[in-house]
Amino acid sequence: MTIADEIETKFVVADFDAVRPALSAAGGVLRARCFEENVVLDDAAGTLRGSDVLLRIRRDAGCKVTVKLPSETAGRTGLKIRREIETEVADAVALEAIFAALGYVPFLRYEKVRETWQVGDTLVCLDELPFGRYLEIEGPAAAIPALAARLGLAMEQARPETYHELHQAYRRAHNLPPQTSFVFPPDTRRSILAELAGSH
Repeated sequence: MTIADEIETKFVVADFDAVRPALSAAGGVLRARCFEENVVLDDAAGTLRGSDVLLRIRRDAGCKVTVKLPSETAGRTGLKIRREIETEVADAVALEAIFAALGYVPFLRYEKVRETWQVGDTLVCLDELPFGRYLEIEGPAAAIPALAARLGLAMEQARPETYHELHQAYRRAHNLPPQTSFVFPPDTRRSILAELAGSH
């Protein structure tokens, strides 16, 4: 289990191929590449969302349950800081059923392919989502701007929003109707899973 302040920011990137050499040059080590399925839960009144609380079940190589809370730590421009409580769980289906019995049901589902790099005490995630590619940096607040610069990214372009918020902004910008969840089309999902299975 971990309980800590999560400090992170995101950048829109067109292509990961230009970023990987910069990550290697910065001393980065590739840790994992996997497919993620995420379920965000809330009650019918949206109580958690109204309190800026996130309750999430994530399935990738394993399964985790996470609660993100507002942090008392002041944030810097371009950075998002949340208090995070996270732990491994054995059965995502059973856990979702337990939360449902307590009134917390899926509010949205989302998927992504995440490639995780370790650069010192900082994590860099290359995230492919159904609506775009993003680079996420998580680590000490003082380290993020310097690492971003080494990767050719400017903090003025940092996006501290959640992926849910970025998805909503994407749909508005493309004149698409509102939609909460963002998952890959079935054919794309099968291709991704086959590609990942073949790489192991």
